[in-house]
Amino acid sequence: MNALNMLRLFAGSIVIAIAVGGCATQPIPGLSQPQSSGLGIDVTLTAPVGIFSNRPTQMYFAKIDGEGGILQQSIIRSNYVKDGRAYLLNAQPGAYVAVAAFFSRAAPGAPLSRYTTYFSKELVDQTRVMIGANDFAFMGSYVVGQSVGLAEADAVQTHYQNVVAPGATTGGFLHLMSGDYHYRGTLVERKNDEQTRNEFVRNAKEDLAGSGWTARLK
Repeated sequence: MNALNMLRLFAGSIVIAIAVGGCATQPIPGLSQPQSSGLGIDVTLTAPVGIFSNRPTQMYFAKIDGEGGILQQSIIRSNYVKDGRAYLLNAQPGAYVAVAAFFSRAAPGAPLSRYTTYFSKELVDQTRVMIGANDFAFMGSYVVGQSVGLAEADAVQTHYQNVVAPGATTGGFLHLMSGDYHYRGTLVERKNDEQTRNEFVRNAKEDLAGSGWTARLK
């Protein structure tokens, strides 16, 4: 097989994997009580090499409670995601940050690979929002650059790797064989202007159609 055909096969495998991964559906969590609140974020992950980008299928958030600032000892997973727009619905009032993103991929005939990207301190700080009762907060739209491995991770990335995946092998041969890939994520672009917010609200109303959440989106 020549190089051109190999490239076409690889690209086709990526497209199939993304299409298969995008077929999964999640139920939209309903309002647990009349004063329920939520938040949303839009994320695109740029691959370490090549022209490919990915959209997360899971986001990890932290609620800023008590001591520790952004270095919390527990995380909260998004409970609805569509096309890279991740939601935390029925969130308790308070301050929140996004700390990591996840997606998985399986090319035809290959085992499932899992990719977790831990956000830098700069990026985590940019995502911080406050939500009150009967509220919905938008964290912004982000392009996040991925870098392989955690050898050069900052303190926030190292902390949340230990929270999200304690004991995981993040380098060497065993890391490659495990199918679990751990990346550093840094801020490439952030948008949170009125146009970006309006676009997110339009998409969110479609994403959450048929649920009580659309009344929160303004």
